[in-house]
Amino acid sequence: MGNISGRRLTLATALGVVATSAVIGLGIASPAHAVCTQSTSDSPGCGSTSVPSPTPTTGVKPTDSGALPTAGPLITAAPTPSTPTPVSGAATVKGVFTLGNGKPLADATVTLTPVDEVPQDDSIITPTTVGTTKTASDGSWSFTLPSTLPSNLRSYADANGGVLSLEAYFDGSAPDGTLLTGTDYVDAGVATGSATTEGSVAARAETPSTVAIHPDVDETAVAPADSTLVDTADSASDAADTSSATSANTWQSVDGTSTAAFKPDTVNGVDYSAVQPDLGGDCLVTKHVVKKHDYYTTIGEAHAYYDTTAAFEYNNTLSSTWGIATSVDGAHWSITGKISRKNSTGHAVGFSNQGPYWAKRFQVPIEYQDVDRRTTCIGRRAKHSYSIVPVKYDIPAGGEVARYGDDVRYEDGLTPYRNSNPAYRARLDQKQYATITSGNSITYGVAAKVFGVSVSLDTEYGASHYQKITAGSGRSEHDIWGARGKISGNPGVIYSY
Repeated sequence: MGNISGRRLTLATALGVVATSAVIGLGIASPAHAVCTQSTSDSPGCGSTSVPSPTPTTGVKPTDSGALPTAGPLITAAPTPSTPTPVSGAATVKGVFTLGNGKPLADATVTLTPVDEVPQDDSIITPTTVGTTKTASDGSWSFTLPSTLPSNLRSYADANGGVLSLEAYFDGSAPDGTLLTGTDYVDAGVATGSATTEGSVAARAETPSTVAIHPDVDETAVAPADSTLVDTADSASDAADTSSATSANTWQSVDGTSTAAFKPDTVNGVDYSAVQPDLGGDCLVTKHVVKKHDYYTTIGEAHAYYDTTAAFEYNNTLSSTWGIATSVDGAHWSITGKISRKNSTGHAVGFSNQGPYWAKRFQVPIEYQDVDRRTTCIGRRAKHSYSIVPVKYDIPAGGEVARYGDDVRYEDGLTPYRNSNPAYRARLDQKQYATITSGNSITYGVAAKVFGVSVSLDTEYGASHYQKITAGSGRSEHDIWGARGKISGNPGVIYSY
């Protein structure tokens, strides 16, 4: 094999490809199933049609004088979208609580409440207790929901694609009276039998999180006008990081200052990381929404190098899992646990036929809430902690239904191909395509900056949520590879050369 111009030309005989159904679009006629409003410049708005500094298409891919890596197998058919395998039995949620130093928090009371039971107005509520359980000697806990849920919990799950999102928390006091708290977020896949959903199956396969408890001494509620909660303007670069394989920072400061000196377990010179609290369960918890706002959030991407074209489809429902940001002071935040949002968007969003030499991330507007969780223990003053929670797809007044995020063409081309895992590579014949219709995307560590805090996100793929790459009729070979696995398995994102 020599130079690319003289080797590995695509096969002339077309191979059979399984066709997917047409996408129901919104708003424009060309391309047939795109929903973004077309623009005339390549600003970070949805529907940009011009390609910045394109590489000329001459029928032969750009290369250098070096030998190219070994190609992968030829893709002969697109994967058939899978249907969820029915599940049965009551859903069980799990997690682990530890002290600040990582040692197990044993025999402690864990209380579970529904995430979606938060008022939309300024009222304060006492959330419904779904159940309580105890941690084992290793700090692990589990709770099995009843087979038949109360009507309010069933309505939350039905509106969220068969998934009941729960907050699992511990509240206890150190010997000196300091409140020690920990909060986890978990999903219960409650849709079963013939009503089984992709979200319910995914929830039952979730890996339990480990959450450390920390002292909470904040007696003053953060007000919406405080600087830590001022809305910041979203830009494409704000909402998508340059390394999507990384998760959000362990600790973040919303005012941009360093968190290197922040010690979450030390208060007034006292280190509570090894302090064993009482076993909890004697505190009253109330909630109210401090602030809510729509932020454009990265939910996926698609790539098209050489003469290929890219498509991304996010159809009718949210299909993503968010890392939840929590804080005990409203200034320092960390990601603890995840919840899925599967509620309806009302229409499809996405793009198609973009390329060649094109790759961008895609964003949709999501309403986020900053929720104040007030904890009052017997004989003690109330303390405040906070969570940033995604609620629903919500188009802001005068805003776009969706938009493009960062340009990620740096992930494609010859150098990334050389550096790719050989086991993840594959080839496309002329006019053939590959579509991801199952599995998860890689984590977007900064899917959005919400009230100044970076939140993470994964997107699940299925029959109506996919990314796609289609080869043109160029003479040179169409090489693709998965970001984290085989194209035929769970590639995460399909990259292109």
